[in-house]
Amino acid sequence: MRIWWYIAFQFLKNIIAILILVLLIYFILTYMEESQRYFDKYDVPHNVIFRYYFWQLPAITIQLLPFVVLVAGIITNWVLAKHGEIAALRAAGLSIMRVSFPLISIALAFMVAHFMISEFILPASSNRFYRVQYEEIEKNNAVALFTDSTWLKAINTILHFDEYDEIKQELFNVEYFKTNSEGSIVQIVHAKSGYFEENISRWVLRDTLTFNFDFQTESSLKAEIKPLYVTNVDFAPPKVLMRSSESSQISFWQLKKLIDKAEIAGANVSDRMVDLYFKLSTPFANLLFVFLTIPFALKKERNEEKYIGIVICIAASLLYWFGNISLRSFAIKGSINPIFAAWAMNFIVALLSYGLIRKLDKGQ
Repeated sequence: MRIWWYIAFQFLKNIIAILILVLLIYFILTYMEESQRYFDKYDVPHNVIFRYYFWQLPAITIQLLPFVVLVAGIITNWVLAKHGEIAALRAAGLSIMRVSFPLISIALAFMVAHFMISEFILPASSNRFYRVQYEEIEKNNAVALFTDSTWLKAINTILHFDEYDEIKQELFNVEYFKTNSEGSIVQIVHAKSGYFEENISRWVLRDTLTFNFDFQTESSLKAEIKPLYVTNVDFAPPKVLMRSSESSQISFWQLKKLIDKAEIAGANVSDRMVDLYFKLSTPFANLLFVFLTIPFALKKERNEEKYIGIVICIAASLLYWFGNISLRSFAIKGSINPIFAAWAMNFIVALLSYGLIRKLDKGQ
């Protein structure tokens, strides 16, 4: 049991060290690029810059995590084999899988952590990041109107809505109040939904029920039913809301809810559907990449074989990455099934690892 904790600790230590190093390099390079091109343009304070990068941490971490686990697995196995610890355990009758069980356990924990971050932390952090970027840095006040409030104001008018659909960019359960110059209500419009007409830069309400009031007699005239009603509210829906709804920035269940709404509206959601399955398959890369390091990192005959093994590990991980990108594009076009696209590279890497482990086990 003590050797289990020793191997697990070495692996975990390498993962944390490599992850911190890679994140530091990424943020330093990103800051060097954005400091003059972006931050100087808007004269951004240091505390805002800190939050700008801080809220990116979860998104960048889960993107880098599988490859960090891969490199940490190679280094851990290589060091253990170099010091003769692997040979001693094998001589005691332990199989490769028994020796590698601590690494597999840690990788399994990071696989679960990957999914948990994606589900519970990433949606909130992404929302905070976009708010910092568009509200605090770029001073886009229209974002707050649609995210923090359900009221839109224009000259002598107030528009209230219960819900804003980010995919269709529509308002639902709308109430529109029109006043005169003295502030008295002269018209109330109830509508099921509304959309922004870009040609006239106005919000247009659908299926409206309009009540006109005579503020002098304090009486209402007959209600009117109109299929469309043009308001004078000209606040366009901000682009940030569409960007914040990117599949990679929301949870599995949020994405599924968006897909269900879009399908009811008759929208094409093939890309969203593919991303939904990839959200389930991608965390498994943390576990699969550890299996990929086992057959090469445990070889002890010649250093040349270890170098070849490391190259093959890295090449296989790049193949996994490019393969997923290609399969995703084919699935979006409808050429292949989205479930197959999401899981194909996982099965290929798993079969490759199994075959190499079996070959090494028989050879020794």
